[in-house]
Amino acid sequence: MKPVEYYKGREQTYLKHSFLERYLETVAYHIGYSHQKFWYVDCFSGPWRAEDEELGDTSIRIALDRLNSVRKGLAQNQRYPAIGAIFVEKSPAAFTKLQQVLQEHSGEIRTTALPGTFERNIGPIIDLIGSTFAFFFVDPTGWTGFAMDSLRPILQRDEGEVMINFMYDPINRFLSFMSPSNEKSLDRFFGTPRWRPIRDAPDRESALVNLYVDQVRTTGGFRYATFTRVLKPLQDRAYFYLVYATRNPKGIEEFRKVEKKVVMEQESVRKKAQREYREEKSYQFELGFESNGPSRGLQNEREQQLQKGDAKVMALLEEGPIRYEQLRPLVLELFLVWESDLKEILLRGQRSGRFLIQGLGPRERTPKPGCTVRLNAGETRVAE
Repeated sequence: MKPVEYYKGREQTYLKHSFLERYLETVAYHIGYSHQKFWYVDCFSGPWRAEDEELGDTSIRIALDRLNSVRKGLAQNQRYPAIGAIFVEKSPAAFTKLQQVLQEHSGEIRTTALPGTFERNIGPIIDLIGSTFAFFFVDPTGWTGFAMDSLRPILQRDEGEVMINFMYDPINRFLSFMSPSNEKSLDRFFGTPRWRPIRDAPDRESALVNLYVDQVRTTGGFRYATFTRVLKPLQDRAYFYLVYATRNPKGIEEFRKVEKKVVMEQESVRKKAQREYREEKSYQFELGFESNGPSRGLQNEREQQLQKGDAKVMALLEEGPIRYEQLRPLVLELFLVWESDLKEILLRGQRSGRFLIQGLGPRERTPKPGCTVRLNAGETRVAE
């Protein structure tokens, strides 16, 4: 992946690609180690606004480079899964460029380029991947072309995960357009008209993204669904959300690990972009460097999310004792709540006498898989 300098003026794309690169490497390695086949599906490929002649700043090259790297790493461990990648692009000009990129950079990855819209190619995609595990990356330039009903065949596959770019910024702008055609289009996008009352909600942003996450979860029958957020480079406002759904607890844990890295990277990237913007406007160079720590805004938001994490732990324990490995993914569904936070919540609760952590060794202090967590009151059956 190219450094952030190649993404000047589109730092949000850099952060999206950074997240994709890290998570794709993780999921491809885990699945490739235990399965004979793995598919990656880029549903809106492009390439679009590339600055690098070799297209190293596109999701296409990032995916191919990571998948080839994973394949080599697996081979060193005597694992030789068949790894394939499907790329869909409706623009004839972009499709021609896509074919060229695949011809030059596919390496050992089996690649397939499909022309036309993503929705029209869903059937051929399903036919190609069969029952093999697949990771779907749905990253459009807007918010049309992937209605919830159209996504249904992909979301309902037993073997697979999905990451969808929920384009909050344009969706939020179109939300107030009262034309019947616009409202029907949003009905199709969400898969429900329940977005309509949200237009007047006090926290419209949270309500919208949570509704979409719930729709993805229920449409696909996913056990876990969550999101992370990418902010505008120069404003403290959301640009888009990456919505993620999986049936495997390991997936949600890895998603949060990547989020933890990218959130801190976002802090650095945005501070630099804002400083450069001020310098360009004022024609004055600013001395000094941005701090490496989290901004006050991130700290405040994290504090709020950790309070939600504590409340969710309490609510789950009120239903009965639960093993740590079952509790972990349920709490990590919360935005900006990481495993280190969960452990601290449990340890703080144990110190205050609210929780009991059972199953630790004589010298162990940190909760781990195999431990059982319960409220410090009475006996209840351990969740199976």
